[in-house]
Amino acid sequence: MALEITDWNLLPNQRFFVQLSDNGLGIDIDIFNTKSDIDAFINRVAFGSTTFGTGVEALVTADSTPTSSGDEISKFNTDLSYDLKVTGALTDPLKKFQVGPFTDLNPIEDSLLVTEAMIQARATLELNKGTHSSFHRNLRLDKHYEALNEGDIISLSSTKRGLTNELNRIESISIEVVQNEDGEVSMFDNIDVTVFEDVVR
Repeated sequence: MALEITDWNLLPNQRFFVQLSDNGLGIDIDIFNTKSDIDAFINRVAFGSTTFGTGVEALVTADSTPTSSGDEISKFNTDLSYDLKVTGALTDPLKKFQVGPFTDLNPIEDSLLVTEAMIQARATLELNKGTHSSFHRNLRLDKHYEALNEGDIISLSSTKRGLTNELNRIESISIEVVQNEDGEVSMFDNIDVTVFEDVVR
């Protein structure tokens, strides 16, 4: 694990320089206006600390130095309970970040999807996930199943039909009654089902 900022909920149009460090018991957070300030560890704008962990919520307290914009330290989204979320573990090395309008936090879009080939592959996957066809068929089951109802989703397997755990939706059910020469009566379900199949481009 490494010290990381995983979410940021402070003034949206203010550039800040943030230092995360291991204090032995948790993660120290120190915020500055400029790179020179963070490098010299002077003129701190805000500070805070939190426990080790992944995506741990943290709050910061304004220090004596005003922000570059002159605004008070405040939340961007006041409905959220944290100022930032951090990740880290004991002995993780100190790490510095630039956050704000020009940030070195990971962007929303994954860099792996920036290439044309990856964008096309991702788009094809999304289309395939939402594209399907349906067909209907009638099946005669081996007996009468009292628990079956219209609208149920059932999983069918059949060696003869080459089916393995195929999901079907029951549209209608009829009961077939057969009497043999000895007078024995057997009941079978005939079900009309709909099967949905993915259409892959």
